[in-house]
Amino acid sequence: MQIKNSTFKTPLFIILSGIFLLQSCGTPVSEKAPVATTNLEDTTQEIEVIEDSELTPEQMVEQAKQETTEQATILLLQAAALYLQEQKLEKSLYISHQLSKLPLTRSQKNFNELNLAQGLYELGFADLAQTKLDMVKRETPSQRQLRLAAQINVQRGLLVEGIVSYLNYYQSYPTTDITEINYLNSIFARLKPYQLAHLNKRNAYDLDGWLALTNSVSTYGTDEVALAENFEQWSLKYPQHPANLLLEDYQDKSLAANNQVIINNVSVLIPLSGREAILGKTLQAGILAAYGNNQSQQITFIDTNSKPMVEIIAKLNLLQPDFVIGPLLKNHVDQYLTYTNSTKDEILSTQSEVAQASTIEVNELNLEQLNLQQSSSLADIDNENLHSDLDAVESNYDWPTLLLNLPENGLLAEQHYAFSMLPEAEATQAAFSLSKKGFKQGLVLSQNSAIGKRMANSFAQQWRLQTGFEPTIVYYPNGKKMQSAVKGGLDVNLSDERIRSLRNMLQENVKAESRNRRDIDFIYLFGTPDQAKLLKPYIDVNTSPFAQSIPIYASSRSNSDATDRNSRRDLTGLTFTEIPWLLTGKENSPELSSEAKQIWPTRSSALERIYAMGIDSWNLTSKAKKMQLLPLLKHQGETGILQINESRVISRSFYWGRYRSSRIQHVEMD
Repeated sequence: MQIKNSTFKTPLFIILSGIFLLQSCGTPVSEKAPVATTNLEDTTQEIEVIEDSELTPEQMVEQAKQETTEQATILLLQAAALYLQEQKLEKSLYISHQLSKLPLTRSQKNFNELNLAQGLYELGFADLAQTKLDMVKRETPSQRQLRLAAQINVQRGLLVEGIVSYLNYYQSYPTTDITEINYLNSIFARLKPYQLAHLNKRNAYDLDGWLALTNSVSTYGTDEVALAENFEQWSLKYPQHPANLLLEDYQDKSLAANNQVIINNVSVLIPLSGREAILGKTLQAGILAAYGNNQSQQITFIDTNSKPMVEIIAKLNLLQPDFVIGPLLKNHVDQYLTYTNSTKDEILSTQSEVAQASTIEVNELNLEQLNLQQSSSLADIDNENLHSDLDAVESNYDWPTLLLNLPENGLLAEQHYAFSMLPEAEATQAAFSLSKKGFKQGLVLSQNSAIGKRMANSFAQQWRLQTGFEPTIVYYPNGKKMQSAVKGGLDVNLSDERIRSLRNMLQENVKAESRNRRDIDFIYLFGTPDQAKLLKPYIDVNTSPFAQSIPIYASSRSNSDATDRNSRRDLTGLTFTEIPWLLTGKENSPELSSEAKQIWPTRSSALERIYAMGIDSWNLTSKAKKMQLLPLLKHQGETGILQINESRVISRSFYWGRYRSSRIQHVEMD
């Protein structure tokens, strides 16, 4: 091979040899390639991706053999970019990685880092892609750089930053591509209310119009007349906004949302006997409260603890419900999905199932600690006595179903929705909201249990994503060692040791007060009400009098209606996430709340949450499909603000409450 430049021979020759070896396992190169027409003489000019190149990347690599070092380098950079277009990511990344070992010019290095960032993004390594993108140094970001910044932000889960990045990109490079506009709209639909509140505080091109549209659909989405009127006003205010292309489709979906099949017959699959009966009966009471004795609808309750799932499915085939609520327990959910996705022959060949212990992830309830008092009116409910005729089993199970737990594999059929009550959502929301309050270093105090570790990890993951820093996590045990673990987390024990050392050195009883570490500016607590009552005053006492008090935040697990007035005074200042049902004045059904308090005045907060879940479950029978058609639509529920994602999982956002003296008040955090 003839080498035209001596500097080419050692490093670049080795790189080309490796590339040729890599290509030998893929597409063969042509023996003679046409000459590239791009001007490669100016080393300061920015390198651009050749969108409609006459050369294949293999041909560019072949041509690089005959060129000078600079020209060969640019050809390899462009070959790596074309490999990205062809989704031959490994080849692109190999070339880019090898080129990164060479002394590149600034423009060459920028192009190479963009190739690396895009390849890593395409493979799903968003954090690594961001690292490479940060290494691109330009006075004015290129089109490719702006777009990659937006794409990577969204892939990392930084939706607010992703939207702002996309809007900045479209400010410089406007689009009328309906696919791109729809995609941006889908990111808005994924925003939680607390994220949307933060986005409202940002400035970006066309953002006001997007926010106004989001509010219009969320408010008027199910009223096609009001929506049309609101869209008309919106168009007059934002006549050049790209989202004008979405209005007709939104109006069609609004009409479709109101032309759904009328739901007259609902079957509810919940445990009404056995160990979990208290959960099922509380949920049943909530459903009946929301149902309100509507004579036009019929409810059938089926006890999932009394019969095998195969017989329950057969019963549903006889009933042919318009909608199914449940199952509630995780193993019942998995069984239900197995059978409803099976054929008749597969079901009939299934042997009777052995009863297994069921677990539920609804706030990780400890059944032994629940208040078992229920209204005697529930005893009058006639539970179904299932004598299933397996011959009635059909192979088509298209009942719309609201599952009350997440399936093990996370996959749902088109007609299935899942109502998620996972407590980790609270930790994620808390981490996001606190990261926007200006806090820098947090201390997470969590129970040393499986659910405690899940909560701490969820908080840490979101905190790391939003701030780039790791919070300090301390897992405390139950019992006497709990306060010692907290003292260690605050480094108060180190202060005590210094005081003891000073006293020993001076042989005097030096008067000194322990001091906590000064880098902690907030604490996030995950614990039971009893643990919170012990830890909150203990943290206050162990905070140095020379330092500002450390604000303490918590999950709803630390709040309980059973907390007496004296204990509430000890918790003064504790701020926590909570469902609307348990915050006075924030309930969406005040009459139902008042009625429930009269019937079950001493019911535990844990069961109140299940009762609220029952109310929301019933209301979602008529709302779930509408939310699926209009993802910007939110439901103001009793368990939180509910929204649906592309996988048809319905998640919650929470309100915030704060202990003040002996009262709990709602507070705004976003």
